[in-house]
Amino acid sequence: MASETESVAFKRVLIAAEGGAGLVPLTRFALRFAAQAALVRLVDVICNPAALVPTLLLSYPDWSEAHRAMLHAAKTRLAQAAHEATEFVARPETDLIDLTELHRQAADALGDAARKWHTDLIAVASHPRSHRWACRLDPEELVAVSHCPVLHVPTACLAGADAAVARVLVAVDGSDASMLALRLASRIVPTGATFRVIYVTDGRAHLRDLLPRGFFRHDGTRVLAAAEAVMKSASLPVEATVAETDLEYDDVASVILREARQWRADLVVMSSSSRPMLRHPLPGHVVAHTLRDAECPVLICPLLTEQALRADTRSDGGQPAESEGAVSPPPMFL
Repeated sequence: MASETESVAFKRVLIAAEGGAGLVPLTRFALRFAAQAALVRLVDVICNPAALVPTLLLSYPDWSEAHRAMLHAAKTRLAQAAHEATEFVARPETDLIDLTELHRQAADALGDAARKWHTDLIAVASHPRSHRWACRLDPEELVAVSHCPVLHVPTACLAGADAAVARVLVAVDGSDASMLALRLASRIVPTGATFRVIYVTDGRAHLRDLLPRGFFRHDGTRVLAAAEAVMKSASLPVEATVAETDLEYDDVASVILREARQWRADLVVMSSSSRPMLRHPLPGHVVAHTLRDAECPVLICPLLTEQALRADTRSDGGQPAESEGAVSPPPMFL
């Protein structure tokens, strides 16, 4: 890990996976972005047996018996995962979240547990949206309630979670939030990775009928120049490109996902929010779409993390992406 990474490397990492499956490979992958002596907490979530009706109706007519069986299975999984994780983690902690007792959704309960433990990175693995899992850890919902970065790894990627993080795609839109997410990524990604920064303009934007076509590409060029300056200050190799939606039903997230697939990205990094004038309590539709359909891990950096890094960003001479008085097109992330 690069020396400049240590100042913001994650030190308290919470690991959760649907049904407890894949906790060990997920932990291995998440620790690539953590400090050397980071604390790790492995979490399993037990859903309410009533959510499994009618699957368990015949097998467990008594809900309390069903709950005891699920509790025993979860404890066994956690103990086994903690034992295996001791090969590369010193004294991993474990936690069992029982939704039956809390009467809450999985994402809300996990987000609350992360805040109480002062987590600075949540790593979660989940099945595709179409998978009918009773206590699904929906990454979109988790990002909406999380106070810290969320690393989402599709379960299909866990088999190759030991692979190196060599290609990192960062999506920026010119906002301070996205530029600070880029700066965070430059400090936590393992040494030797290659970065590709992408700015996407939406060809369906209404202002395209009012403003010159080159206006949007000019803004993208300006934003990418600022992004290249950030990476240059960190002495990291970077490629930069301006992309544009070109299909009738194309959107910004589709372009990001297509770029990640074609470039064979190992990780996609983006901010959960965009320019301050359009802040919203839920993640933008671009973030939601990316999380839903990404074929590789995605790291989402929330606004609170970016605000915490703002002072550090300006102290090292970095310039904000937008200068005062500059005319900019509307952001493309929300």
